[in-house]
Amino acid sequence: MKKLLFLLILLNAFQSKAQLSPPGLGDGKAGSWMAVGVNQDLKDDKSTTATTYFGVGRKSDYTDYNLVEMPSIVVINQEFYHKLNSNLKVSYALSYRNQQEIKLNKETNIKDKITKQEVRAYGRLAYSFKSNNIKYTQTIREDIRKFYDGNWNNAEETLQLRTRFKTQIGFALDSKHIHNMTLGAEALFISSQEVGTHDWSKFKYNESRFTLFYTLKPKEMPVEFSVGYMNNLIEKGDTHAVHYAAVSVVWNNLF
Repeated sequence: MKKLLFLLILLNAFQSKAQLSPPGLGDGKAGSWMAVGVNQDLKDDKSTTATTYFGVGRKSDYTDYNLVEMPSIVVINQEFYHKLNSNLKVSYALSYRNQQEIKLNKETNIKDKITKQEVRAYGRLAYSFKSNNIKYTQTIREDIRKFYDGNWNNAEETLQLRTRFKTQIGFALDSKHIHNMTLGAEALFISSQEVGTHDWSKFKYNESRFTLFYTLKPKEMPVEFSVGYMNNLIEKGDTHAVHYAAVSVVWNNLF
């Protein structure tokens, strides 16, 4: 574990709004993620932008690798980015998520569908610099997550604070920057509050996410296409991996 965290700290990051990475879908073998979004410049100098996206995730159960076997999550996300200088950027966002979990009822031996709703707010600070066709950025992000059941009652885990250290390196595969690759890694740490209490759990490491994305940016179209893979290492009992396939489409300055 110490070697893994050391690796995450050493890596650098390229934060791409065209690459809408998959969220965690919980336990299972594999999952899939599809998202569409709009990236809009709010100022002529491009110092302030907004990114809006809608995404849908599906996943397998615990016995196979069927990427689309069961519905898993619906996400609506709105984020604003502000460029402070050539190296620093801040962003803040609000997000709604509706997640489905299928669990086996041990008493009836029947699979129950459990709905969990989440309202999330987060802020992010990113430091970046360029070297030839390579851009590096290191980011830290703080999430505040409020959970509800399907009827908008407090879930068992009602509130969570989560700190995310994300690192990536992105590079162009050609001189015109039409074909691009992104490698990334992220470590997540959490502290939770259970329903009916005011106590917070110990702040601890929870999971890691490793991503590889290819992004196509055709010059004749204001659209960017991304396909990729994410390996989600979950620290729950024994550390185990969930594998994701992801596809996203982002329109630039649609309005």
